[in-house]
Amino acid sequence: MSIPVAPKFDKKHHHVVPKLWQKRFADPGQDGPYYLNVVTGQKLPAQGPGDKMSEEYANIVFDEHFRASDELEDRFSKIEGLVVTGLDRIIKSGVMDRDARVDIAMLIAAQVCRYPDRFVTRLDLAKYLAIALNNYRSCPNEHALNRALQATGALPGARLTASDFALLNSATAAQLETEMDEILKLHGYEAHFNPSLILAAAEPVACHLLGLEWTLLHSQTPAFILSDRPVPDPTGCDFSIGLSAHYGLKLSYPTTSVTDSTIHPSSASASQVSAVNTEVRSRAKVWVCGPTAEVHKM
Repeated sequence: MSIPVAPKFDKKHHHVVPKLWQKRFADPGQDGPYYLNVVTGQKLPAQGPGDKMSEEYANIVFDEHFRASDELEDRFSKIEGLVVTGLDRIIKSGVMDRDARVDIAMLIAAQVCRYPDRFVTRLDLAKYLAIALNNYRSCPNEHALNRALQATGALPGARLTASDFALLNSATAAQLETEMDEILKLHGYEAHFNPSLILAAAEPVACHLLGLEWTLLHSQTPAFILSDRPVPDPTGCDFSIGLSAHYGLKLSYPTTSVTDSTIHPSSASASQVSAVNTEVRSRAKVWVCGPTAEVHKM
């Protein structure tokens, strides 16, 4: 049997935070944002993203013949190119329309799902789930199964459907034991458990975000910053991020009915800008960037 042509594999540095997003934190006329390495204290003048906010082979995946591929990195790039149009429309128009809001929700969701330091945790959760499903297959229905899974503490988001439950019960005890043993032996790079599965998680995360209350903040002067961990993980229901040099976003638990009407920005006070930036800076792993040299003082 012939082996298919090897997949494309050219990229070494995979961006944890998209270059396109970093560039939106540059003051017009500058070559790019100013950067601060929060670990070493290195201060960089305005420049392009280069390999900053990236990690070597962060999004590497393998095919069934254990050949490395750029597939996941390329798919992220495609998503980024689509959703950044919503961000640019906000920057140009000064408001966030319904479509832009969906784009930003997807940008945030894809961002939190792509953190490479979470890949191992996701593999662990898969193993917990395999063990739990084997233990709780005797539950009478999917509702009881979800309650049992949630009660473990490790799987609070368990939401199995009736079809999932039917599929589980269609397997014999021997089949479940065999599959559980196979899952427990996984390392995370196998073709059937590639990190590309994280893309499937972005849509429900985006839906969760769209159910929150959104407050768009605008700074007359370029002031908001971005870090290499711009979104909290887990996202929860109350956090703030920088969207661009002039725009920040606060998401919170809704106190009234959420609509999809156009969001008009509030003028950000100095204390509001500082609060957003402090939160963004607190999540940084290595890099923060911003439109002025003020970022060097953080």
